[in-house]
Amino acid sequence: TVITNNAAVMDALHGEAGITLIALGGVYSSKFNAYLGKVTEDALAGLRADIAFISTPAVSGLDVFHMDEPVLRTKRAMMDHAATRCLIVNHARFGRTALHRLAGLEEFGHIITDAPPPADSRAALTEAGLPLTIARTRQATT
Repeated sequence: TVITNNAAVMDALHGEAGITLIALGGVYSSKFNAYLGKVTEDALAGLRADIAFISTPAVSGLDVFHMDEPVLRTKRAMMDHAATRCLIVNHARFGRTALHRLAGLEEFGHIITDAPPPADSRAALTEAGLPLTIARTRQATT
């Protein structure tokens, strides 16, 4: 079962055999290609996920940030209704900040990035005992 507010994920997974897709409604944001707001948050309040995959545009020190409050509220609701939380962050987003603090990195059981983050960020993660996975990217084939 996949629970999502992201229209691209809905598009990619609808009709896939073996996947139950729960598409969260709400107010559509073309900026984020996602549904946000009270309707989305209320829907999440009635659900429980095994794992929430959360992305972010900014990690500074041991804090996770987002620039958009409605997105932040939806991500926070997803985190609050999941047994495990996994942060997915591009390595270039470490050392950045944004207006709103979403969470501390210690709230995530897993942190996944595409390449090693800057040395100071990696040292902070190691010192805090936070797990970091460097995922390999697939090369596009033609």
